[in-house]
Amino acid sequence: MDGKRLVLNTDGQIQVESFAVTPPTAHQIVIQMSYSQISAGTELNIIRQYRQLSPEKRRQDPAPYLGYTAVGRIVACGEAVTDWTVGERVLCYGHHWSHWTVNLDHAGMDRDIIPNPNLVERVPEVLTDTEAAFAVLGDVALHGVRRAAIQIGESVAVHGLGTVGLLSLQLARLAGAYPVIGIDVVESRLEMALEFGATHVINADDPNLVDKIHELTELEHTWKGWIPGLKPGTGAEVQLQASSNIQTYETMLRAAADRGRLILLGIAQDTVAIGSHELLRRELTVFGSYQTGQQAPHPYWPWDRARNRAIILDLIARGELQVQPMISHMVSSDAAATVYNILDEGSGDDWLSVFLRWS
Repeated sequence: MDGKRLVLNTDGQIQVESFAVTPPTAHQIVIQMSYSQISAGTELNIIRQYRQLSPEKRRQDPAPYLGYTAVGRIVACGEAVTDWTVGERVLCYGHHWSHWTVNLDHAGMDRDIIPNPNLVERVPEVLTDTEAAFAVLGDVALHGVRRAAIQIGESVAVHGLGTVGLLSLQLARLAGAYPVIGIDVVESRLEMALEFGATHVINADDPNLVDKIHELTELEHTWKGWIPGLKPGTGAEVQLQASSNIQTYETMLRAAADRGRLILLGIAQDTVAIGSHELLRRELTVFGSYQTGQQAPHPYWPWDRARNRAIILDLIARGELQVQPMISHMVSSDAAATVYNILDEGSGDDWLSVFLRWS
């Protein structure tokens, strides 16, 4: 079989190249992809970081492959494979390739083969390919909401309403949060947040953003003691950061309630100066959310990634989690370079969740 894949060449440019898909060995399966989903935040960070390397360094170090979410069907199985059959539809933690070879015995860890069978799972037939693909970014959002430990009736603000932010907003609502405030600079995303259950939305460019968050979160039944710089009984009790803008950190500190919790979901480049008094005097807590080492469940944290993905798929199937309205573009894989340029330049405000079509 002949396949094609996205690569980041040594000039830092995206191109589609052809490659030969080899027949599977005894313990391998080959998956032909129908769609792969672009994770703009993570992938653009990879592209920008690679382009910042010197030409010599880029020649020495091959660029990482882009993407990590795809859906397709098994087209070939090795002779020793018994748990999978040709024709089964699967969700794959693979890159933007037309075909993926998976080693079911964990061997052969090279750049062309997925070594981990836990990253391939069956897709319920009730779901479309694109709906199923949201399980991966849904897992990211769900882990952040779990880290927040949201209680029924707690106020939540979500900063950044891309795919992960809009998923997080819906999950926070399902967890019983109130009010649920969506924050972004793109008006169409604010409108979608309202459709998804946000009680309020605020444009992130609003100069009174912090004050408005405090106004929307004022509570009658709460401690009314003196808090430095705050009106008593106000501020978001939980804030989910799903933005690549590092300046969001400073906004979240000022918008937080006394003993508020800040969950960092989005990868933001560069650094920002933060005054320690905000953290110290109001006893704020900052949680990273990256799921390091959580491929398997543990008695003290049973929410491994596979279980989270299964929950997301179930929520989508039951209509509790909306994902189809987030799909803004479905384009041929041959147009990938143009797509990434638009996303990198930020010139496509209406671009949200983007899928590449492979077959």
